Amino acid sequence: MHASEEPYYKINRIILKILGLWPYQQSRLVRMQNVLLIVILTSFIIVQLLVLVTTQYNTNILFRVLSFTLPSIFVTIKYCLFVVQTNSVKHLLDKIHEDWNSLRDKMEIEIIKKYACQGRFFTITMMSFCYFGITICGMFQLLPIILDIVSPLNESRPNQLVVRTQYFVNEKKYFYTILTHEIIVGCVGATAMCITIATLVMYTHHICALLKIASHRIENAIKKNTLAVPGPRRDSLFYQRKIVHAVIIHQRAIKFIEYLMSKIITSYTVLIIVGVSSLSFSLFQFLQLVTLMDNTSEIFIFAILVITHLGYMFIANYGGQEITEHGIELFKTTYNVPWYTLPLRTQKLLLFIMQKGTRNITLTCGGLFVASLECFASVKYKLLAQRIEF
Repeated sequence: MHASEEPYYKINRIILKILGLWPYQQSRLVRMQNVLLIVILTSFIIVQLLVLVTTQYNTNILFRVLSFTLPSIFVTIKYCLFVVQTNSVKHLLDKIHEDWNSLRDKMEIEIIKKYACQGRFFTITMMSFCYFGITICGMFQLLPIILDIVSPLNESRPNQLVVRTQYFVNEKKYFYTILTHEIIVGCVGATAMCITIATLVMYTHHICALLKIASHRIENAIKKNTLAVPGPRRDSLFYQRKIVHAVIIHQRAIKFIEYLMSKIITSYTVLIIVGVSSLSFSLFQFLQLVTLMDNTSEIFIFAILVITHLGYMFIANYGGQEITEHGIELFKTTYNVPWYTLPLRTQKLLLFIMQKGTRNITLTCGGLFVASLECFASVKYKLLAQRIEF
């Protein structure tokens, strides 16, 4: 990346490198790193599913196992997709670099810096909440040991892992080994989940910045006193410069969105199915535990799971909502300026933006799911209604 934009994407670059997902480093060592992390994530899925094989079938056990297995599957699939889509991720980063280099106006540079700064803040916040949640869950797993030290009893409190697994070993004897495996998987999985969604949010912020710059260019290109400018001079002022630049930056934003949807977001259709199913099982377990009120630690951990699911869905849909709103803002800006005062051939250029504005600019996954707050609210309402009825 160029020096001008590198500070805003530095955190993403470092974490993606740690996970072997940075597209500009694809050596044999990185491929081995990808395989190792996939094996770690997959191994945790297997030891959970083995419980269903070694234990007599029970609906409660099935729901409990799936409540933790589906999030693991979700994270593993998403990590694998990012590995497969390395070239697409690299292409979009190259586009961001080109867009930064194409800007010369100070105000436009400030706009793109503002949105890049928002993306950086989101990444920092996301990673902070991620590791805070992991720390809290780890403390609950070690709560019996901590209580034995703080408030000892005549006998040690029993250690029990929240996630049910089958390693075919003595769980009491190898408790710390199993817990270490669980913590490693949790750290790798949570980091992968956070940085991949943070990278997608980085893309959406960049799209919003381009649309905002297009609005800025149109506002500054067409003034209210345009009618006072003589016809020939009016033509030379607007046709060759700012209107053309506004149309170009708008087209760059549209192409960026189309590439993002066709190469990356479309493949996330399977993630929507797994994610909604995972939220459904986690919500069911949480409501069941709250009703029974028999284990505070498990209630807290399932509450974190539900909040994580809802937070992830909200972030993904909020990014799509922001793009839609910036597209509407550009459409309104184009219509509100005195475009009718411009020469006919200049007005034809604005038709590119006006025609696009008649349809909302959206992020669509597989042609079925439109990322927006309305869709998020609809899915959340339906899931809650189903759980309550059940």
